[in-house]
Amino acid sequence: MTQAHHEDVAAYALGLLDPAEREEFARHLSGCASCAAEVRTFASMGELLRYADPDGLEAAPADPGVESLVVRRALKERRARRLHRAFVSAAACVAVAAGVYLAVHATASGPNPDSVHGPARALLLTGRTYTGADPATGVSAVVGLEDKGWGTHVALELKGVRGPLRCRLLAVGDDGRSEVVASWGVPSAGYGVPGAPDPLVLHGGTSLPEDELNHFSVETLDGRLLATVPV
Repeated sequence: MTQAHHEDVAAYALGLLDPAEREEFARHLSGCASCAAEVRTFASMGELLRYADPDGLEAAPADPGVESLVVRRALKERRARRLHRAFVSAAACVAVAAGVYLAVHATASGPNPDSVHGPARALLLTGRTYTGADPATGVSAVVGLEDKGWGTHVALELKGVRGPLRCRLLAVGDDGRSEVVASWGVPSAGYGVPGAPDPLVLHGGTSLPEDELNHFSVETLDGRLLATVPV
C-alpha cells in the first residue's frame, strides 16, 4: 500500500476523512495489520477524540490539557494530505501545459517551431519590417523591429541558406558601431531551400535605438557576408 494510506491512521480514527477516503482506507486496513492495530489503540481513547475538530485546534493556541497526541498526529496527517494534493494538482497542470505545447508544435514541420509560433514571428507580423537579399549568395532576410527603452527588439526570418554554417546577425548604426544581435548554427539541410522549406526564425536585441540603425548584416562567423538588410 502507499505511504499516504499509512499516514491516514489518526485521521481515520477521528473521523476526519471524507467518505471516499474513508472507504479507501477501510480497504487498506483489511490488509495492513500495523494500521489496524493503531486504529484500535486510538479508538480505545474514547469518542471525545473522534469529534475533535483539528481545524479549530490548528487555529487555537496549543493546550496540553486538551490537545492529545492523537489530535496532533491527525493535524500533521491533514497538512501532509493537503500538501500532497497541492503537489499533485501542480504536477497535473504542468503536464497538461506541456502536452498542449507539444501538441501545438507537433504540427510545425522541421526543426524550427518559432516559424509558426513565438515572439520572433509575432514581431515580424506586428513590428516595422525591412527586407534584403543577395543574388550572389541566394540568401534573403526579413528583419522586424520594435523600439524598446533598452534599445531595439529584433526578429529575423532567413531563407536560402545551406549549411553546415555558423552565422550571426549584426546591427550596424549610422555611426558605424556594430553589435551582434544573435548567432546560430545552420544544419546541412539549410533553411528556406528545396528539401528544407521552413525559414529560420529567431529574435534578439541590440542596445542601438531604432532611429540610429543603418542596416543589418547576416554573415558567417568567419566574416563572409550572406545578405544585407537596409533600415
